[in-house]
Amino acid sequence: MVDELPVASVRLVGVLPHLDRPFEYAVTPETAAAGPGMRVRVRFSGKDTEGIVLERRAEPTTDRALAPLHRLVSEDVVVPPAMMRVCEDVAARSAGTVGDVLRLALPPRHARAEKADRAAEQKEAEQREAEQREREEQDEELEEKEHDPDAAGESVAPSSDRSSSELSPSEPSSSEPSPSEPMIRPGDRYAGLSALLARAGSPTGPVPRALLTLDAADAWTAVAADAIGDLGPDQGALVIAPDQRDVARLSRVLAERGIAHEILAGTEGPEKRYRTFRRILRGATRIVLGNRSAAFAPVQDLALAICWDEADDLLEEPRAPYPHTRTVLQCRSAEERCALLFLSASESVPLRALSEAGYLARLEPLPAPVTVVRPRIVAMDQYLRDREGPSGRSRLPQEAMRVLRRGLAHGPVLVQVPRSGYVPAIACTFCGTRAQCPHCSAPLSLTGRGGPLHCRVCGRREDGYRCPECDRTQVRAMVIGSARTAEELHRAFPDVPLKVAGGAHGALEDDEVPDRAVIVATPGAEPAPASRYSACLLLDADAMLGRAAFDADVEAIRRWRNAIALVRSAEDGGEVLVVGTATLPAIRELVAHRSSVFLDRVLRDRAELDLPPFRRVAEIVGDREACRGFLEAVELPDGTAVFGPVDLEGPDAGGRARAVVRIEPSRSRELTAALRAGVAARSARKAKGSLRVRMDPPDVF
Repeated sequence: MVDELPVASVRLVGVLPHLDRPFEYAVTPETAAAGPGMRVRVRFSGKDTEGIVLERRAEPTTDRALAPLHRLVSEDVVVPPAMMRVCEDVAARSAGTVGDVLRLALPPRHARAEKADRAAEQKEAEQREAEQREREEQDEELEEKEHDPDAAGESVAPSSDRSSSELSPSEPSSSEPSPSEPMIRPGDRYAGLSALLARAGSPTGPVPRALLTLDAADAWTAVAADAIGDLGPDQGALVIAPDQRDVARLSRVLAERGIAHEILAGTEGPEKRYRTFRRILRGATRIVLGNRSAAFAPVQDLALAICWDEADDLLEEPRAPYPHTRTVLQCRSAEERCALLFLSASESVPLRALSEAGYLARLEPLPAPVTVVRPRIVAMDQYLRDREGPSGRSRLPQEAMRVLRRGLAHGPVLVQVPRSGYVPAIACTFCGTRAQCPHCSAPLSLTGRGGPLHCRVCGRREDGYRCPECDRTQVRAMVIGSARTAEELHRAFPDVPLKVAGGAHGALEDDEVPDRAVIVATPGAEPAPASRYSACLLLDADAMLGRAAFDADVEAIRRWRNAIALVRSAEDGGEVLVVGTATLPAIRELVAHRSSVFLDRVLRDRAELDLPPFRRVAEIVGDREACRGFLEAVELPDGTAVFGPVDLEGPDAGGRARAVVRIEPSRSRELTAALRAGVAARSARKAKGSLRVRMDPPDVF
């Protein structure tokens, strides 16, 4: 052991829940450089285990002999104390372990990337030293000239006939552009954004946090770039977007403005990702972009965290302890005192609840004509349907064709459909029973025009299908996919370029959208051309609202508004047609401009039904006996409502059960603490069966 601070407190990564606590190890001369936040390897339960040093101590807290630190992996402080506190807070909120959160926060170490970045860091340091020496030499030369009487008497000949002193401040030279009125940036249209940025990174006072629902005419990339550009040169920013294409779009905008930044993405290889992580760690850049995996990026002097479209399901972590990106950013804002800004095209229910609770401020736009801030939005109401006669009840009415023709005369047109494929869901024409595979019970679908019924799970071809309810053989389409929609539009517009985005067709890049073309896309797969779309069709609106989820209407509005945000304003000829039942509240909300009637009603309904966000909910899923035994053993807080456990159904159920517990938000910490203790106790006694605990799962109801 070393003489100075010979004891290291270590937090292990990825251990069992009942071992999720600090352990003490002896510091050896070989590991004497180990300090808080550094990676080490220790022997634990006979295995070589990764750990993070929490602190160095002079005395141990136990009388037992301490095992030595096996190896110091790197002298990089990969988890600063503030980030460790963030990980502990995320674990407490998610009813998980700190070790699992650390596994989410830290990319795997890559020795070659670390070596290359150390060499680059040394080269940059040498270059800075050389520049500093050059500046000092120039300063010395200037000082010598000032004290040299011969040099002081020398005059410099003017470079032109007219001296610069003859140019008055009010008389610009012919080579300079004449002054003009300053352009109003998209970020300047939202009152309060400048105040939030002025308070960003302030060490005192309340931490500014806000939500901003953008008008369709304002690109989120421009607003985010405006906010980043207004930060000080020594302030850091972190921007999280759901999709890698969103990250690439913002990166292009920042590059055009000359703002240096890094992209920390999960799609990069291990070497590139770790090198980027280390550049961020040492402060080579203070602006970081990324998706869900970048929420823990160690940005130095973090002053502003921006999250685009936080309701997107891509921001839900699929690995234990399943924290939402919103939760991670909230913990970072509280611990690092960074401003927090949520940008979206459609306000989500959780953000509205946080706003009404006073946690988030709402930044409203300055008044402007509706035709300037969004396209013209029309729903197929009863008048339009009656005017067309029988075709008004079809999936592609004549009004939709007219919108397509008008739009194609001025630019590309977007057609959004709920699902990919040809006919992804079919049902009996007589009784409406959904057609399922008799072998695995998965939905049957059509893969082409005139093709047989096909199962997408087991691959079974069903030629002699009969309805199990009424024994009939005729089926109809429940949902029309993007491939079938593209086929119908190609027959109507054979000379127009047509592209399909999403599903089996893959992504379509923004610069691959032809001018005056039809783009058929599923929600989230829409490319964003620089010139924007001249028109948009939102097809099968009723089918999107009919999803089997309690938030289907809110999610449908979010997907529709994200598509509408890609369309030109009404002043520039942009128009949107919604093909669905115009009297439905969600469609009326879409047509209305900045109305809060729909979301207010949703919040009232959820409050009456004790649904999130007015209740914190936990889901316990596992083997039937494990789930029941856990509920019997865990000591839940008083007032906790327990539903279940009930046996899961379906081909993958396999004797598994599910239970749901909920409690009022003010006591959520009590619930998460009880669940963590229950999972740890179950792990300590090595109980049989698998079990999973998730807080606030999106698909709980």
